[in-house]
Amino acid sequence: MAAQVPLERRLTMASIDRERWSELEPLLDHALELSQPERESWLVELRTHSAELAAELEAILQGEAEADERGFLAPATGAELAGMELGAYTIERPLGQGGMGSVWLARRSDGLFEGVAAVKLLNLSLLGPGGRARFEREGSVLARLAHPNIGRLLDAGVTPAGQPYLVLEHVDGKPIDRFAAERSLATEERLRLFLQVLAAVGHAHANLIVHRDLKPSNILVTADGAVKLLDFGIAKLLAGGLERRPDALTVDGGRLLTPEYAAPEQVSGGAITTATDVYLLGVLLYLLVSGRHPTAVGCASPADAVRALFEVEPARLKLGDLDTILQKALRKEPGERYQTVAELADDITHYLQHEPVGARGASVRYRMGKFVRRHRAGVAAAAFTVAALVAATIFSVHQMRVARVERDAAVYAGKRANAQVEFESLLMSQVGDGPITMREILERSRRALEHQYGADPRFLASLLAQLSQRYAELGDSKIRGSLLVRAESLAIAGNDRDELTRIRCYAVDNLRTEGRYEEAERAMQRADSMIGADTDPRVEAGCLQVLADLDNEAGPGGRALPAIRRAIAIRDSLGETRDVEYIGMIATLAYSLDREGRPREALPIYARVAAILDSTGRGETISRAIVDHDMANTLEELGESASAERLFHESLARIMRSDSTAPLPTQPLIHYAHAALFDEHLDSAEKYFAMLARQSRQGNNSYWEGRALFGLAQAQLRLGQTAAARRSVQRFRQILPQGHIGQVDDEITDERMLAAWLAIAARDSAGANRLAVEVLRANGYFDGTRRRIFHSTLILAAETALELGDADGALRYAQSARETATSDSLSTRRSALVGEARLLEGRARLALGDTAAARTDFRLALDALRYGAGADHPRAIEAAKRGSP
Repeated sequence: MAAQVPLERRLTMASIDRERWSELEPLLDHALELSQPERESWLVELRTHSAELAAELEAILQGEAEADERGFLAPATGAELAGMELGAYTIERPLGQGGMGSVWLARRSDGLFEGVAAVKLLNLSLLGPGGRARFEREGSVLARLAHPNIGRLLDAGVTPAGQPYLVLEHVDGKPIDRFAAERSLATEERLRLFLQVLAAVGHAHANLIVHRDLKPSNILVTADGAVKLLDFGIAKLLAGGLERRPDALTVDGGRLLTPEYAAPEQVSGGAITTATDVYLLGVLLYLLVSGRHPTAVGCASPADAVRALFEVEPARLKLGDLDTILQKALRKEPGERYQTVAELADDITHYLQHEPVGARGASVRYRMGKFVRRHRAGVAAAAFTVAALVAATIFSVHQMRVARVERDAAVYAGKRANAQVEFESLLMSQVGDGPITMREILERSRRALEHQYGADPRFLASLLAQLSQRYAELGDSKIRGSLLVRAESLAIAGNDRDELTRIRCYAVDNLRTEGRYEEAERAMQRADSMIGADTDPRVEAGCLQVLADLDNEAGPGGRALPAIRRAIAIRDSLGETRDVEYIGMIATLAYSLDREGRPREALPIYARVAAILDSTGRGETISRAIVDHDMANTLEELGESASAERLFHESLARIMRSDSTAPLPTQPLIHYAHAALFDEHLDSAEKYFAMLARQSRQGNNSYWEGRALFGLAQAQLRLGQTAAARRSVQRFRQILPQGHIGQVDDEITDERMLAAWLAIAARDSAGANRLAVEVLRANGYFDGTRRRIFHSTLILAAETALELGDADGALRYAQSARETATSDSLSTRRSALVGEARLLEGRARLALGDTAAARTDFRLALDALRYGAGADHPRAIEAAKRGSP
């Protein structure tokens, strides 16, 4: 008998074409997951529909059974897998078995970080084209999601035996229904837990992903009450073009579903939309608050559960509006349910706050009932007062004053809301028939505001503060600062504490953008001292974002992530999650993750923000440009400089399209220029460094001029413009007598580095090496500090050591540069920074006579440089030449 060959190969030998396989593959996958008796019954049924298909499947399954008997593709045992290294992780022990594979506990073992993860291995019996594709799809879905309530994808790869795997965040928690039961949570507490689930699913929907398998076992809750949504293995990509043919989808989708946790359209083969997840959320909510299933109680078989899904209406739980919410979420017809998770979350929030919900008609009686529930004490007092009036017709002076105060407050709130609406209208009304820039719109609006609201400082302070934010988007800190000074004086005069706090936080942000970090820190402390229990939560959230931005850019660190998460939580609790400010907070969360050393988590969040802005017509706004800029920053940190440079350029292009007459903002300019410098696009680097230097000099900003001159001198030296570079260095020394700015944006702006590059131009390798070592020592490198800010200095030290014949020293510096540039396992293959260091390691090993190791270094350097900087980068070309036989 011939030796057994893999299933995929047998199919090829049988000449099954691609189109035929697309019909067979989902049916085969379904059959493989059935027990033998279930499979036989299913094949009998299939034979009645297509005898030909059934015959082919039986032949394949027979071959598979024979292969199993011979041990071919048998799953590895725990003993065989324990100790296996997968990328940066080492497998320790099994955690569980799922429909598509096994899950194992693994520990990070590369020495860069500590921690454990869950590794998911695809069942070897599914290593056909469909099984592999489905597994890869799960990885692509998870890679697009980054949310605190969703289990993160950390890495992905293929084992030495060719078995695909995903490395997932390990969640130590319990299924949500068990967690709630064990802790005897009240209904309100269960609803707040459920809101975390809604936040996670809403994030997935924002990324065009429907989960389709929402059930308690896929929703874990940690000991501290944090929800983690797991298992996107059968997620449907709404915009990914990955749907199967309708006939295959019903079988393939149905085989993976649990009947008790399926929507009617999933069973009937209807369209799968976000409303499908809404139904499943309704089932989960019903189970969570009642302890029983809405339709499947008493069902003895899956068939009974499916029948009940279409025939049984959920019993009311006598929970008032919560019953109404559940009824709407559990409608049999998708079009009659909540169409978005946000709508469902809004109604849950309203229910918790005893406010009217959107799932029912807004009758006067209904709304009055809700008013009484929310203000029971006030209504009771009012009723008593009415009774007293009837009895004695006496109305005290004190009560008159209270009524007058409440009336005035209501009138003021109404006027303020109207003023804000008028302000937005005012901005729009400045657009005439001819071309007009954003700056001109703002200038006209500023004059109109002073004219219209100059007599009422309460309104004018708020509106000027809003207007200052528009100038912030243009990067005009000077006018923004003057507006905030005027707004602050008006808020003080009007005794408006909330508005004054908001304005002072805006002023902190303005100081940050000017590089006046010490002043910003002091001002932040003053603003923070004004925030108390009675502060408007919107003001507090805004100040928390300012604090996060300041800490991200120049703070001591550690404050940004908790601050921005609290800001987002405040806005979530208010239900205000659709405006530009909230989107900005999500972007700040991404940036904070990046600064905390978690850049891979930041990228999909930036992508989410960009998609939201594009889909809501804000694709050409300054906010959209800022997202491009911040995402490019993260890519540059990861060493993917070619992609970063393209995004930086697009960010600048968006800004210029918005207002071609305004000076370009400082941060996009400096970062694009640095990316161009690394990618050896020296003309562009020189142009934009020089532009920033001119702008900063005109604005009397020595901080930004110094940073621009630091980069300009490097570009000029690489272009061979030594005399011009010396002039730039001289100007740098004039405006910064201390000789350095410090450690900002992952670089050391130290005059000694400029001197070292000048020494290189003068062919003084020894002098350049000495200066580079001095910079490392002065900044704590030899005391154990390891940060990426040392990368360019370490590269210079390694290169000059090589030129001086110190191959051992060069190797040490190059290895250190690679280690500090390696942020995760992916960066070893994608980072141009890692590739640059690898190239120098290879040169050093070559000088030491280790030819084989050098060749390996050159190959690894070439892979990383091609991905990160492009095949035409000079370093990539050098690696290719040195690595060739």
